[in-house]
Amino acid sequence: MPTSLTYCLHQILAMQGITKPIKNAVRAVAFLLEEMESYAMAELIRDTVNIQLSTLAEDMQLLTTDVREKIDNNLGDKITDLDKNMDRINRVIDKLEKAGTNAPSAGRGGNPAQANYTQGTRTYVEALVTPPPHADPKLVAKEGIRARQHMLEGIGEDSKLRGMDDIQIKDKLNKITRELGLEGRGIRTVTRQRLGGLLIEMADDHVARWMKEETNVKRFCEAVGTNVTFRKRIYNLIAYNVPITMEPENDNHIKEIHETNQLEPRTIKVARWVKPIARRSITQRTAHLILSYTDIHAANRALVNGLSICHRRVTIEKIRKEPIRCLKCQQWNHYAKECIADHDTCGNCAEHHRTNQCQDHTKKRCASCNSTDHASWSRECPIFRQKVDECNKRNPENGLQFFPSDEPWTWTPRRDDNTGKSRQEYLDTNTSRRQPNGNENCEPEGAHRNRDVQEPTAWGDTWAGNNYNDFYV
Repeated sequence: MPTSLTYCLHQILAMQGITKPIKNAVRAVAFLLEEMESYAMAELIRDTVNIQLSTLAEDMQLLTTDVREKIDNNLGDKITDLDKNMDRINRVIDKLEKAGTNAPSAGRGGNPAQANYTQGTRTYVEALVTPPPHADPKLVAKEGIRARQHMLEGIGEDSKLRGMDDIQIKDKLNKITRELGLEGRGIRTVTRQRLGGLLIEMADDHVARWMKEETNVKRFCEAVGTNVTFRKRIYNLIAYNVPITMEPENDNHIKEIHETNQLEPRTIKVARWVKPIARRSITQRTAHLILSYTDIHAANRALVNGLSICHRRVTIEKIRKEPIRCLKCQQWNHYAKECIADHDTCGNCAEHHRTNQCQDHTKKRCASCNSTDHASWSRECPIFRQKVDECNKRNPENGLQFFPSDEPWTWTPRRDDNTGKSRQEYLDTNTSRRQPNGNENCEPEGAHRNRDVQEPTAWGDTWAGNNYNDFYV
């Protein structure tokens, strides 16, 4: 509008007959209108720029706030990860310090009595996060599975699990754990045991740690059934040449062993002789004793320091897993109650009758290798030694001196003597034919059992009070 008016005024100035004063006045008005137009344009530009700058400032403020929040969150996560890494480094440093201060100088050339051992407070699950560098990866994985396993017993008629298959039991137990507030993947597998127990494996270490807490265990068992309990894993040791004045069934004698060796109450779950008392010789004064420990650290200390039993210092060794031999057919990898053979096979002469009914104890024949140099139960049988090698390959823990735990020194491999045999192997080889009654052809421990109800022997027991050798990984 001002531009058009200014143009008209300039046109008027060009007309004829207009006096000079009028031209000057019109020209002044035209110039004034041009200045007003410039001022209005400047104000419009200023307002537009102010609006754009305000919008940009608001956008920059929002962007800055968002970036600051993201930086704070990322920095917080990094600080949390750094704290976790520092905790892990501190645990490794603590383990290295323990390995330097608590590692046993004992063995064949050390003094176990001077070694200072402390009972660990961490679980397998926590320890196996950073296993010793020399540890067998296969064994580490196996121990990790063991750490996540629990044995349920006492599942009666009132239990919520009666009549269910393994998949239904797993779903039911996972439902129970969720109701108890457990967060995670819950239970991975459920396996029924031959003797009525229920072996459950947790899905991850977080769930395993949750299940190890006493309060959670109590609530879980109550939710499953009134008499349901968790079975403790046991660690079997053999004590050599224990005075026969020791009475394993006498609670006072067991209590004396606890007090003499400074063991916590009920550390020894079961004590039993390797050989039946009825088969001892008249002049025999010592025998080998099997001790079932419920505490892994106490068991490892006993392996290093030995034990004092009936005022006698005795040597202790870990009982290793051995191949299973059927007492019915004398073959391998199954028990007599599972045997499908049509007839019995004698462990002495390999004839078709039971071992305890053998009439000719001078006749020897091995049902495994068909040799006449030894009986089927002989530990010198080449087939038996082959089976032992195969068993050792399947069970790498047999190659360790101790029960592997959160202490690095417990992962130490076995060290045999100059004969190439451990003490247990040496005694087994040199006593397998010598029997206390003078009969060199009697089958050792196991022949006195009823082969119709043969169960895993004490050499393979892994759970306190019962045998669950088949499902112990």
